[in-house]
Amino acid sequence: MHVTRYTETKPYQFADLWLRELSPDVMAAGSIAEVTMPIGVQRPSRVSRKVDRVYVGLAGDTEFTVDGEQVLVGPGDVIHIARGEEYGYFNGGQEESRLLLFRSPAPSIPEES
Repeated sequence: MHVTRYTETKPYQFADLWLRELSPDVMAAGSIAEVTMPIGVQRPSRVSRKVDRVYVGLAGDTEFTVDGEQVLVGPGDVIHIARGEEYGYFNGGQEESRLLLFRSPAPSIPEES
């Protein structure tokens, strides 16, 4: 068993985002991170080459574009982006957005966000 305390993890800046890695170091099957995105931030489109991704909306609204299809993800919404799909996202809302990101398998370093 391993417990990760949210208050003991330090967020770090990744481009225009803030990430807080919540995965235990021993977890190879996947990873969990909190993504905080300020208003107006856009992550350019990219292909998820290494991992499957599942984003869970925690706060605010985030507009995802996946393989040309747009979807708005809000609190409690879940979006799965399969390996090989092209995706990007944008916070065009009126507040900072927060997402919980699950990646499987766990990314190797360096990893795109």
